[in-house]
Amino acid sequence: MLAETGYSGGESQLRLILEHLLAQGHENHLVLPRGARFAETAQQLGVPVTAAPLRRWWRPDLWFRLRAVYRRFAPDVIHFACGRSVLLGGLAALGVPAKKFTIRRIDYPIRRGWLGGFRYTRLCDHAIAICEAIRQRLLAAGMPKERITLVYDGLDPAPWTGLQQGKAAARTRLGIPADAQVIACAGVLRPRKGQHVLLDAFGKIAAQHPKAVLFLAGGGTELEKLKAQAASLGLQNRVYLPGPVRPVFDVYAAADVFTMPSFHEGLCNACLEAGFAALPQVVSTAGGNGEIVQDGVTGAVVPSGDSEALAGALSRYLGNPALGVAHGAAGRQRCLRMFTADRLGPEIEAVVQRLVAQ
Repeated sequence: MLAETGYSGGESQLRLILEHLLAQGHENHLVLPRGARFAETAQQLGVPVTAAPLRRWWRPDLWFRLRAVYRRFAPDVIHFACGRSVLLGGLAALGVPAKKFTIRRIDYPIRRGWLGGFRYTRLCDHAIAICEAIRQRLLAAGMPKERITLVYDGLDPAPWTGLQQGKAAARTRLGIPADAQVIACAGVLRPRKGQHVLLDAFGKIAAQHPKAVLFLAGGGTELEKLKAQAASLGLQNRVYLPGPVRPVFDVYAAADVFTMPSFHEGLCNACLEAGFAALPQVVSTAGGNGEIVQDGVTGAVVPSGDSEALAGALSRYLGNPALGVAHGAAGRQRCLRMFTADRLGPEIEAVVQRLVAQ
């Protein structure tokens, strides 16, 4: 069950999980709100979908529809794929003899009680944390440690392999000078992603590194604010804010350094992509960033919101390109060891099998 209508890292991971479960012969059925972009993915995979007004909790027919789905399919396991579905689907599933689990994807604090931890302690039998920071949030919310499993997200390394070999062509397509030093960030433009802190950091080092440019790929609510901030710093000609870039591969191919300055995070898909693309990374301490990036070995991990520390780390890579190449290569090897898609599905399936066995 997924109540989200957009498509981001969590939906990409859900697709990988479904692909594995289908390949292993498990029967799957999805409950989605009307207009959900994931419906197209479900159609591609051949997974049947039931529409329910999951964005409208006050509609009385929601509860009847969810109960009807549970009666019709008599599931062994119910997967709540987002926080809203945990609450709505979990309440509707009270008394349903199925095991219930969810995957927590971001490190926001979880309050104890009815408005927070209740969703996990009472409406779920198990929770999967995609990084250690999230596991700690679940523990703090009162969920017993034996009901939490850490499973890292994963990606297929193939699409990101060798991208740096196409650097010149990617820069031409993106309109970036061939001789620039490119700091890249790919992600939705929202306050929690910290792009405003990154702009402040870039302002501190721009004069020292005259060929450096900042490329912020993505759309979102902060686009115009970030453009105004770049102009106020006198950097409008060195800060690229093109909106969403498709294909996104060009962002990683064109970059010399990747950065993610977020305040809250899960296991950031963009950082995994940068890792597989062999880019050195400068990331904040939010969520699982510090589990993807090993400080001083594959990149730098700096405190969230600290523009001085962020500026210093970026400057070190701009001033020493060879260090960036070495750390990028080490980062790729770390991602190949820990964050590949081929282990994601089996680890999720193992949790499901344990729940069924119980």
